[in-house]
Order: sequence, then C-alpha cells, then structure tokens
Amino acid sequence: MAVLLGGRLVGAPAATLGSGTNAASVGRWYGPAFSEFGLTLQPGSATEGIGPLLATREVDGEHLVRFSPFFVSVKEPALEKVEVNVLYPAIAYRRYGTEWKMHFFQFFEFAGGNTVDDETKKRTTVFPFYFRQKSTVPTNDYIAVLPFYGHLKNRLFRSEVKFILAPLYVQSTKRDWVTDNYLMPFFHRRHGPHVDGWQFWPLVGAEHRRVSWVTNSLDELEVVPGHDKRFLLWPFGFSDHLEVGGANPTTNFFMFPWYLKTRSVEQDHDWIAFFSHRTNRVAKFEEWSYPWPFFGRARGPGKTADRYWPVWGHAEGGAQTSDFALWPLYTHKRLHADPLDRERHRFLYFAYDDLRQSDTSTGRSFRRRSLWPFFLWRHEPDGRERLQVLAPLEPLVSGNVNVERLYSPLWSVWRSESNPATHRTSQSLLWNLWQREQNQDGSRAALFFGALQTEANARGRRWSFFGLGRGKDHPPMQTARTTVRTDSPFAHRGPEWRAIRRPDETVAVADAPAN
Repeated sequence: MAVLLGGRLVGAPAATLGSGTNAASVGRWYGPAFSEFGLTLQPGSATEGIGPLLATREVDGEHLVRFSPFFVSVKEPALEKVEVNVLYPAIAYRRYGTEWKMHFFQFFEFAGGNTVDDETKKRTTVFPFYFRQKSTVPTNDYIAVLPFYGHLKNRLFRSEVKFILAPLYVQSTKRDWVTDNYLMPFFHRRHGPHVDGWQFWPLVGAEHRRVSWVTNSLDELEVVPGHDKRFLLWPFGFSDHLEVGGANPTTNFFMFPWYLKTRSVEQDHDWIAFFSHRTNRVAKFEEWSYPWPFFGRARGPGKTADRYWPVWGHAEGGAQTSDFALWPLYTHKRLHADPLDRERHRFLYFAYDDLRQSDTSTGRSFRRRSLWPFFLWRHEPDGRERLQVLAPLEPLVSGNVNVERLYSPLWSVWRSESNPATHRTSQSLLWNLWQREQNQDGSRAALFFGALQTEANARGRRWSFFGLGRGKDHPPMQTARTTVRTDSPFAHRGPEWRAIRRPDETVAVADAPAN
C-alpha cells in the first residue's frame, strides 16, 4: 500500500494519498478491484469490490453487506433489527426484536415472535393451501388445509374464516357480520347486528342495514347510518340507498354502462350513454361530459375545467391543478395546500418525470428528476444532491430501497454526490475506474485501479504513477501571523491552527515563527 514518507509517495499503486490530515478522505483506492472511502451524503464509510458486485457500508449504526444482484443484508444491532433479501423480491427475512418473518416468492411464509401481551406465536403458510398458527394462548391456535377443512383468525382480511370442503361451505366474519357461503361465491347469506343480506350471484342479491346508535369515546350517542343494496345481473344493474339516517343520504341507480342516476344532499349526477351532468352543491360547480372522456367542461367557484381529450385539458379546483397535452405525452399536476406545495411534470408517464415538493413555511424543497432509462437525479431538502446515470428500474419503483441497494449498483456507470453541509463532493465512473473526492481541505482523484493518482491541498499538489510520485509543497510562511478564510476548499487545519471569529467572518489564524 502506498504511503506518504517525507512528503513523497512510495509503495504500491494504491490511491492512498489521503493518509495525511489534509486528505479529502482516508482509504485505499484500487478502482473496480477494491475501494475504501467515506460516504458523501451520510456520515459513515463504505467499501466496494469486483466492480459493482461486492460492497459493505456502515452508517449511523447500520451495517450493510451486499453481493449484487443476489444478496443484501442490513443489520442495526442497537434496534435489534435484521433485514436480508436474496434475489429480491424472491426471498426475504425480517427480524425486529423478537418478531421475525421469512417468505419465499410470497407463497411460502414463516413468522413468529412475541406480542405486546407477551403472547408467543409461530405461523406457517403455504399459500393458498396450508395455514397454521401455534400460540401460547390455545384459543388463538388454528390450522387450515384447503380445500378440506380449516379455521383461520385475522387472516385474508377477515377476523375469522371457517370452511369445510371449500368452496362448498365457507363462513367468514368481519366487524361482527357473519357471511355463510354455499358454493362460494354463488350463494351467501349475511347476518349480524342490524344487518341481513343474501345473494344468488350473479343473478340477484340484496342487503339491508338498519339505522342504529352507538356510544362514542365521549360517552355520547352517535348515529350509525343504514343502507339498502340490491343488484340484478351483476355487474350491470345496481340500486343503492346509502347513508340512510346520516348527514348525506344517497340514492344510486346504475345500469352499466349506459345509465347512472345519483341523488344526495351534496350532489346530483346523471349519466346517459357517456353523456353526463353533475351538480356539486358542496364544492359549488357544475360539470358536463359530451361524451366522456373526450369532451368536458366544468364551471363554478369550486372547479373550472376544459377537456378536449387527448389533445388538451386543464382543470382547477380547490388546492389542485392539472393539465395534459397530447395525452399521455405530457401531464402536469399540482397540489398547493400550505405548507405543502407539490408539483409534477411527466412525459409519457415515466419516460421523463420531474417532481418538486416544497415546504412553504421553511422554503426547503425536495426535487427528483428522471429520464428513463438514462438518469435519476435527487435534491434533498437539506441541499444534498445525487446523480445516477443509467437507471432502468428506479423511475418505475421510486423509493424502493431494496432495488437501490441490490440492483442500482449494477448499472450505475456514473455517480455524482454532493453535501453542502460538509462541503464534500464525490464522483465515480465505471465502478471506480476513475473516482474523485473533494472537501474543504482539498481534493483527491485516482484512475485505472489507482495507477494514476493526484492530490491537492493547502500544502501543494502531488501526483503518482504506479507508485512513483512527485509533488511540491508551498514554501513556509514568512510572516508571524497569517489569516486564511475557513471556507477555502484548500484550507489547512493542522494542529497548530486555531479559529477566531470576527463580526463579519470566521478566520483561521496561524502563529508561525518569523525569519
């Protein structure tokens, strides 16, 4: 490994010029073979090896190890948290404290752990054929083997499910409503507090819920609206009376797709063969479509809109604004509701995407731009920025950290990061074949597995080629006191320097012996 001895670089062609106090960062740079460096956007360190394949990272107590595109592991010992993905999203393991979960292709799942009531559960699922749970509370045990026999609790979006020779008989419970299915989904009967219903699907069905009263958390009586729902030849005919006894009783009559009639306290809506008229008495506007979705118009204090789809359209209502031109070539949406101001421009949905989200109370903003599949750029509210060249998946699954961890390194041929809080920037080309870092103390660069290296700082500039280097320091200071601005990118901060503050700026002062 190359080191600095007496101001001269000696040793192997590894980029270790930054081993002194003036370094842009401390670490070994061997290009795509192996690189060790500090993180730019976060306080921490990372190593990368064999191009984009291997990497480790440590930041804020989080330890990451990855072997792209096969494996990534993230551990946070302080939080007792472990996350492992293998061939994401095929195989995953999660543990948080005593709770854990493992799944294979979402069909095989194993989970367990302790609840807040000190109950220990272990769950096994082979979806959709086998479900089992063992608990220290025997009443919470269940087992189900589809289609023969089963009993489930808090699964499949129901509080309880029982079946025998499914689909011959299936009983489900949700919110105290019990539905008995015979030859599911064709026949069912629903019963429970204040509700009765039946269906012979898809021919005919009906459900009635009576108006009732409950006592709320303030010990006051509160009305629970009822409803009457009917269908005939589903999904073509519906007749509903909703919010019966409530603040906005609504009547719907629908014969898909030709006729719709809605009447309520808040709005009226009529639809005949794609020609429609709506009056909204709450938002105070009228809207016409002739026919939908090609031509439309809305006028009123609550909404103004004109639509000539797919050529052009514009709509404003409340805090929202939307536009399109040659849809889906260009779309624009904006939501302005202080302190949130969110605006998005898109071309061909994800081909080009520009999202800006601001906090009007602080003036800070987040911005993300992407041109699929060429680049992704992000600007954080604190000023941090990151540019990635080649991004075939990230614009499609924005915010998916597992894609960013496991797959993004494979095609990130160029990375550029900057952090104004630490005055630090970094760039990497072709998985560190060329890499550069710069901070307020100086800059450092390496090319071709560290064979060619340069470093610049307050003492001067040095370079090396295959371990043979030369450079020149600045001559020693001739004055007894010298002042240098601390915001200089080449400001030296050796142990002999001290900082003082003047009314207009902060300066660094060195006491050097006079000749």
